[in-house]
Amino acid sequence: MSSLLIFKGKVLYLTNHWYAKLIFPLVQVKKLLQTIYYFLLHLIWSELIYGKKLDNEVAHLIAFLLFCLLSLGIYYLRDYNQLILLISCGIWYLDIWISKHEYLRQNHQVNVTLVQSESERIIWTLSLPKNQLKSKFLNSQVNYISLGKFSVFGGAFQEVLGEVWRIEICLYDGSNLIIDEQKSLDLAMESAQKMADHFQVKIMIQKTQGNNKYAEQSFDMQALYSWMRQNKLAIKCQKTPKKWHIYSQWKWANSWILIKEVFHKAGFLLFLLIMAKFMIQFGEFLNNIIAVFQGKDVIIYFPSPLEWFNPNWNWRNVLELAIVLGILIYQGWQLSRVKHIYLDQYNLKFFIDNQLMKKIKMSDIETTLLINNDQPGILILSPKKAIHISQFQQEATAQVFWGYLDQGINFFQGNSSSNS
Repeated sequence: MSSLLIFKGKVLYLTNHWYAKLIFPLVQVKKLLQTIYYFLLHLIWSELIYGKKLDNEVAHLIAFLLFCLLSLGIYYLRDYNQLILLISCGIWYLDIWISKHEYLRQNHQVNVTLVQSESERIIWTLSLPKNQLKSKFLNSQVNYISLGKFSVFGGAFQEVLGEVWRIEICLYDGSNLIIDEQKSLDLAMESAQKMADHFQVKIMIQKTQGNNKYAEQSFDMQALYSWMRQNKLAIKCQKTPKKWHIYSQWKWANSWILIKEVFHKAGFLLFLLIMAKFMIQFGEFLNNIIAVFQGKDVIIYFPSPLEWFNPNWNWRNVLELAIVLGILIYQGWQLSRVKHIYLDQYNLKFFIDNQLMKKIKMSDIETTLLINNDQPGILILSPKKAIHISQFQQEATAQVFWGYLDQGINFFQGNSSSNS
């Protein structure tokens, strides 16, 4: 028996472009600043946000010394700080633009093949540009097919360029073999189902909860229904015998969640803008102390706290502030967009604001799942289509939305265990 090609997939393979090599020194400076920023953030806010105390005097001392050195550097370059920041932002944006352009091109993928040899072994081959990775296994060694969502990082600054759904063969010995990546959940499910049918194993979707064969963890829906009756979150459900409408609703309680999310994504830039004037003043203060120890005749001036944080308003500062506000407004708009699900005996329709995103026949819906990773979401699966609902403010909100969705599907599919 000759070798038989079982499956051929594609995996994203991004390499650093010429521009990334050119700006390598700037990338290292940014990494250093971010390391200091996150370390200081942890020291300052660990007790306030996470309720933890960092009782490490050595860590405090190291952080203070790093902050002093950074303040001195910013003070010595004070006449060029805004210009340096603007140029840095431009370099960062160009790196992102080039990286995303390459990410969207199809030729930045490598082939993955599964071939069955004459000895009944399956040969897995990942063809990289300069070499090949190979592995062999038997059909009986396959435990399940894994499907999961992963962020794609690229460019010199390793920023997020997009997301892919990754399909892997998981063996009983604990090893995983990647076989395909798709930007579309529908295509990813198609590839995963093809492999599951061939090896006669189940598909497991990573970091999901539910009461079906796809879920990584089981979930007590009755406990969720009971909890939903006692807790009123920002999810509403309007019910009639012929139609259900489930939708998210923005509340003032979501504002703190929004602030934390925005600060997480734009905090480093905010840190640079807010702390710039303070660090210049503090750097000048340290420079004067050094000058005194060197025997120079210097008057040490200690300005008021308000003066330390009061920026010099010029066109550069206004432009920097406009960039930050633009990021804040965009992030807030993404999180506050209203998600709608309309259910009737014929169809399930998913809208974001007034835009129809996807529609599935009610009779085709196989199951739903809760995604419980850092970005909570919901999956609605059918044999031919899948819907991914994301951008929830918190996991509890996604759980309530999922609870109403499960009740509605049971109701219109005639499930006798409906809790409507």
